Amino acid sequence: MSKKLIIFIALIIWIVPQTVTAQQILLTNGTLLDPSNQSARKQHLLLDDNQIIGRFDEMPENFTGTKIDISGKFVLPGFVDMHTHAFGNRAPNTVTETMGPSTTAQVVLQAGVTGLVDLFGNEQKLFEHRRLQQQGLIGGADIYASLSCLTAPGGHCSQFGKTRTIANEQEAIEHITALAKKQADVIKLVSTVGGKLPSLSPQLLKFAVSQAHAHGLKVIVHIHTLADIESAIAANADAITHLPDDGTISERLAQKLSEHGVVVIPTLACDTDEYEFLFSNTLDAKLAAKVTAPRIIAGYRQKASQMTNEQKRNAKQRTLKYYQSIKHLIAANVPLLSGTDAGNYGTLQGFTLHRELAKFVAAGYSPWQALASATSDSRLFLGKPTDLDAGAQPSVVILNNSPIEDINNTQTIFAVIHRGVYRKIKL
Repeated sequence: MSKKLIIFIALIIWIVPQTVTAQQILLTNGTLLDPSNQSARKQHLLLDDNQIIGRFDEMPENFTGTKIDISGKFVLPGFVDMHTHAFGNRAPNTVTETMGPSTTAQVVLQAGVTGLVDLFGNEQKLFEHRRLQQQGLIGGADIYASLSCLTAPGGHCSQFGKTRTIANEQEAIEHITALAKKQADVIKLVSTVGGKLPSLSPQLLKFAVSQAHAHGLKVIVHIHTLADIESAIAANADAITHLPDDGTISERLAQKLSEHGVVVIPTLACDTDEYEFLFSNTLDAKLAAKVTAPRIIAGYRQKASQMTNEQKRNAKQRTLKYYQSIKHLIAANVPLLSGTDAGNYGTLQGFTLHRELAKFVAAGYSPWQALASATSDSRLFLGKPTDLDAGAQPSVVILNNSPIEDINNTQTIFAVIHRGVYRKIKL
């Protein structure tokens, strides 16, 4: 028997015994949390594999499906990670855990992530996975994808594998049309003005955004500098992802983003959590151990023992400007969406979404706002139903403790229901 087959069988054994197959499920006596309107109400929730059927103050009569008592627990829509790469996990000293879309989609469910947006990977694998998933032939968290990354020839993304490059307007038309035909969920464009790698010009960026919008597709722009943010605003981009490396987003620039309705997916944890992985107890979390291989955590432990005091100081100092940018964005009411850039150092697939929420709260968001960034607001950006009302997606997370009292309680996962399939989570 091959090693890959053994791993696949082990994964099936790990997941299946804790599931209830798709049918009508009634969650009784739980507190339903709706981040979209900041409401908390003790009700019963009825759902199947297609939709949430309804929420009830009284128990429905003659119910014949599966009834699950969740007294004292909290229910909210499943989390969506708005910026991922389903390669797997990475740690210092070249330690890797290769996953790919299918395995990643299964693993992140254990962390309550029922949807993820892959913003660059193996285009064909992502396309095939989505096709099979949409046909109901494979499971895992819902994968939305840009399928590829549109960058300048030799620009960012091209160093990680095959991607689409555009050097002129005709190539922009051809590639965006091709991605639209393949039903990309969003378009990702790269701006790295003033960086070490070639960048789309502001003019070509604006043209490419207009082409994507002509196909009804929203655009997320990868930014690297403050100038990139100005270019994205001028190009009428729908969102930017990352925070600038060359300075802090000023109050004026934050206000400009707000006035133009540009959403920000800051990937704050990706930029700040590597230090925490090395020099705090963050990786002692039960959820971290649940979703990653022990060698990944060991890789960070080894790196911490090798760093000089100067390297430690530099790593810690680097985080301050990012938090200041977030504070200015929050003050200007710029919508923030939770994305992790998982697949990079300082992230773990599934786990880092919870770290992003905690960092948003540390920067000034309320727990309700942080939850909305990963649930209702993310779904709204993707054009999906946003709450726990009838007709919404049948994907929810059940928590042992209230995330409104403490945002870190998002990690106290009791169970996940995805597309009507109930999974008890053992941490």
